Amino acid sequence: MKNANCKFQILNLQSSIYNLQFPLCLCASVVIFLILPVIIPSLLFAQLDLEQDVLVIPDTHDAEPYKWKKSGSTRGYDLRMEYGTLIAGNDSEFTFSIKTKVPKTISDVHVFITDNGLNVFRHLRPESGNGKHRFVFNVPSHGKYRFEFVFKSAEDGWINLRKDISIKESVKQDPSLIPPLPKGDEEGIYSVNVKLFPEKVYAEHVVTFLYEISHNGVPVEYPEKTDGVDILITSWDKSRKEFICAGSRQNVDGQIAVSIVFMKPGKHRVFAEFKHNGAVRAVQTDIDVLEEPEQKGYGF
Repeated sequence: MKNANCKFQILNLQSSIYNLQFPLCLCASVVIFLILPVIIPSLLFAQLDLEQDVLVIPDTHDAEPYKWKKSGSTRGYDLRMEYGTLIAGNDSEFTFSIKTKVPKTISDVHVFITDNGLNVFRHLRPESGNGKHRFVFNVPSHGKYRFEFVFKSAEDGWINLRKDISIKESVKQDPSLIPPLPKGDEEGIYSVNVKLFPEKVYAEHVVTFLYEISHNGVPVEYPEKTDGVDILITSWDKSRKEFICAGSRQNVDGQIAVSIVFMKPGKHRVFAEFKHNGAVRAVQTDIDVLEEPEQKGYGF
């Protein structure tokens, strides 16, 4: 199946895409013809279900259940961040706290980081204690970085705060501090096949990413859980105004499905994380999200 709007790459690892051809079977049987009107509507409106053994893709128009359920307002939440001099190539320590006007119960804190060009991706789980959260990030080079802080409030649900930090151009990266890239033959070769359903992605419609992972040619049907799911995806649009998090809802014999809804048309970059052999690995996919064309009415 051809995905014209999708560019695929696995970060720091060798990748490949396999195109699958699904045969279309035409049947003239009267019996099958009679039961088709019953079967097809049930498939069109089915949702992903962890209990079933058959992968069912949700209807692209059934958007509401697949939108990221974060709070629409961050009023009352104040992010306070502390860090020292940031030197490219060095581990830099960041400390932050979340202040609220009234007491809130905060848990499950995540930090997602990317750069201005969406070429860098980090997902960090900070150490938390005494109302403060700490993490270490090695800034690869100068430029502007986006920090997304995602956490759960018992009172308001998921909250997303953000902060941009610029590293001045005068800060130069010391080549001796750059860790060498891992060699492919040390950990084996990973390949990830990703398909989109539907192939054309429209804003405010459901799109399902179907991932199949293999290691040295052997399918990795059930990756180790990361944050309770087989695959966790994170996405920014080119302007970094739209940020989305979502976890897989179904895994049928290594076909791992993640369904999301992009709210804005344009170019988006999707990072998918999976864990295998104790290490979390990331795959990126570029998506062109289209604006749905207006329906033309009929008339004279």
